[in-house]
Amino acid sequence: MEVKRGIRRNFARRVASYDQHAAAQRFMARRLLALAAAAAPRPGRILEVGCGTGHLTARLRREHPGAGLTALDLAPALVAAARERLGPNEGVAWVVADAETWSRGAFDLIISNAAFQWLTSPGEALAAYFQCLNPGGVLAFSTLGPLTFRELSASLREAEARLGARRVPEIPAQKFLTREGWAALLGAAGFSQVSLERRLITAAYPTVRQFLKSLQATGATNPDPRPFSSRLLKAMTAAYEEGFRHNGAVPVTYEIIWAVARRQGRKKVPI
Repeated sequence: MEVKRGIRRNFARRVASYDQHAAAQRFMARRLLALAAAAAPRPGRILEVGCGTGHLTARLRREHPGAGLTALDLAPALVAAARERLGPNEGVAWVVADAETWSRGAFDLIISNAAFQWLTSPGEALAAYFQCLNPGGVLAFSTLGPLTFRELSASLREAEARLGARRVPEIPAQKFLTREGWAALLGAAGFSQVSLERRLITAAYPTVRQFLKSLQATGATNPDPRPFSSRLLKAMTAAYEEGFRHNGAVPVTYEIIWAVARRQGRKKVPI
């Protein structure tokens, strides 16, 4: 699928620069780990979906040294970077695969940080993860909501009006699921004890250009890009600066959603 190829390409190109610019993702991971620890304090088998460069993987390995840990990502370059981060004796099963089609094994915890917004069929993926959980197992994930980069979206609309342009590209975040959307999909997939937490945080950048460069450095850009003229970029930048600059910086909103859900039932205890 073209979108999946675009996602793999975008992130693979930014392996070297991702960690330096992924402050929001690290913030998301810290809260996710706390929520997962409360819901599944002693998981025997863990699946991490979208391991990226291995930041969360390393934390999981340290916090659950005795657990069986499988780390999966779509991009071979990211899995290679994660393996290098953890070293040769890390005790992790590494998998390069599409998380939406790879479903095997039985886990006590399935966890994912800042990846589910890129799922193309999230309802089907959640149903597959439900089947991969042991009874009583937990799915915990963080994702971004549609208010993410709302200043950028508004500035594009303003630039469109100023230029009289048509078909200005949408940013991917506008199509991300809301908290209510995730709640509905989790319920439809069979999960119970569903808990969702939402928070808006604001980062600040010296200029719009530096924000866009930082975003590009993480690979979190449009996997299906549309032509973006220099004229439109100039108009969007001007609209952003004029409409949002405050105290010497431009704000960037992230809408973060954390979800924890359980597969009903008790885990079988060997006799």
